[in-house]
Amino acid sequence: MRHTHRITLLLALGLCAASAQAFAGEALQECVELSGSQQVSRFGTQYVLVADGDAHYRLSVSSSCDGLQMATRFDISADGQAGRICPSGTRVKLNKDDCKVSSVERIDETAYARYNKRR
Repeated sequence: MRHTHRITLLLALGLCAASAQAFAGEALQECVELSGSQQVSRFGTQYVLVADGDAHYRLSVSSSCDGLQMATRFDISADGQAGRICPSGTRVKLNKDDCKVSSVERIDETAYARYNKRR
């Protein structure tokens, strides 16, 4: 009987890990140019969500980005070029703050909708 409980526990842990991975995204590997008609919003105190056509991204900003909680304006740039997201060197200019992006993940539409709903 004990062996059955271990197997059940391992299966449950595996499912939890799989669902957490599905909720997380895939690290961006190369720079992308945004179309100019993207939708940008904040999620919590450390993330910016971007929907650009069929592509969706979650940008993690550094912990020193205090203006994110009250932000209503988001200008994204990388390598000095507006409307560009890169794996490194991306910045988000907010109403009164300029924040460094520490990581960029490409997420699917379902994860984007979940994050957007939870914000």
